[in-house]
Formats: sequence, structure tokens, C-alpha cells
Amino acid sequence: MLKKVAILLLSLNLISCVTLPEEEKSLEAQIAAMNKKCPQMLDSETRIDKVELKEPNTIVYKYTLVNLLAENMDTLKFYNAMWPGLLSYIRVSDEMKSLRNSGGSIEYCYSDKKNKEVYRFKITPKDYNQNK
Repeated sequence: MLKKVAILLLSLNLISCVTLPEEEKSLEAQIAAMNKKCPQMLDSETRIDKVELKEPNTIVYKYTLVNLLAENMDTLKFYNAMWPGLLSYIRVSDEMKSLRNSGGSIEYCYSDKKNKEVYRFKITPKDYNQNK
């Protein structure tokens, strides 16, 4: 499981590089450009399906865990494996700088292969500015 999480976090880094670094582009234009590449397999387990802008100032990444069923997942283990890496990525990556500067939030929504939601992470300014 941890190996899969590491691969997923690397994949998030690659896919996020497209979304936020060019501050001269509107957020809507960046999301539209990213959605043109979706759906896209990030690794053998994870597909990004689309990205949405949700008010107020929240980017929602929608993923499918293509080989898993929600009823077979331990969501507490999934949370514990994913949360630290997601939060760290938002706190330190250059790709997320404009999001941090704007006080935006991110949701990572994971669904199983039958499109049943497995887990939704919501990371807010309170989370990524804590303990700085």
C-alpha cells in the first residue's frame, strides 16, 4: 500500500505541474487545459478523471482507483497513508504557490472502479499554514 501511495504522490506532482504555475493564466483556463488531458492514467492503479473549480476558491481533483472496490478498502489506512504527503506537497511545492498565495483550498476525491466515493480529502489554508 505505501509503495502505491508513493507512486500516487509522484503522479500528483506530475499532473499538478500543469495546473498552477503560470499565474498569468486564469485558473479556469488552467483547469480547462488540464481537463483536455483527462481521463489519464497516472499509474497502474490511479486515473485522474477531471478537475473542477468549486466555489469558494476550491480546486477539486477527481480520481478513480481503477482496481479497487470501496467495500474492500480500509479508509483509515488510506487517509493515514495519503494525508501527510498531500499536505506536504501543497505546503512546499512551487506548483501550489499561487494556490497558497490566494488562500485557496484543494479537494482530492477518490472513487472506486464502480464510481463509489472512497475518500475525499479537503485541504484548506488552515491545514497548509499550520505550524509554519
